[in-house]
Amino acid sequence: MSSERDVAIFMAQILDQTDRHQDMVDTMKKIIDLGADLNNDERNLLSVAYKNIVGARRNGLRMITAIIEHEQSRNNNARVGELTKYRQTLLGELEGFCNELIDIVDKKLLPAAKAAESRVFYEKLKADYYRYICESRNESDKTDPANKAKACYESAMEISKKEIQPYKPTSLGLVLNYSVFLYEIIGQKQEAIELAQTTYTECSASVEDNSDASYSEATMILQLLRDNVQL
Repeated sequence: MSSERDVAIFMAQILDQTDRHQDMVDTMKKIIDLGADLNNDERNLLSVAYKNIVGARRNGLRMITAIIEHEQSRNNNARVGELTKYRQTLLGELEGFCNELIDIVDKKLLPAAKAAESRVFYEKLKADYYRYICESRNESDKTDPANKAKACYESAMEISKKEIQPYKPTSLGLVLNYSVFLYEIIGQKQEAIELAQTTYTECSASVEDNSDASYSEATMILQLLRDNVQL
């Protein structure tokens, strides 16, 4: 007989397939309350749940910002006023979900995490969601979340360097996201390029040491690192 937690995991998978994003987030919270030491598949379910619900707001903010700029160029002040208010609503929702996930990681998931892969995953997850907060804030308002994101990325990098092989998907994915943060959020462009290029060069030959299950993911991340350097 399936346990309550097993049934909840099954339902989270179904909710993902049926695009019930808020319900999936709520189910993942229940799963964590029933046992916070998540395995790789469960961590990925958590990531997908919040990525869907936050991603919708990130896309909405990008679209609204572009429309505001268009309406400003045409001096449609009434429209700009309404769009600006709606943008603040979306921004509040995005930051609310980001802070909710960061809080869950800090209070429940990191304290229960034993494996290095788990600890790196969670520090990277926190950093990514601080980065999402930075994306839509004014330059003057992003210092605090940017500093927190950098601290989390650096913490994850330190764990990764000590305990995970550099060609593993967890390590490569961390480098990919950290380099994007360095380039796009805090403007350390040369450092970002060098990090991505060095990682690509050093790991290209050893990526075949991954298991069959990890090889395709690691190869895809290496390709993204190379693409980013070229861009």
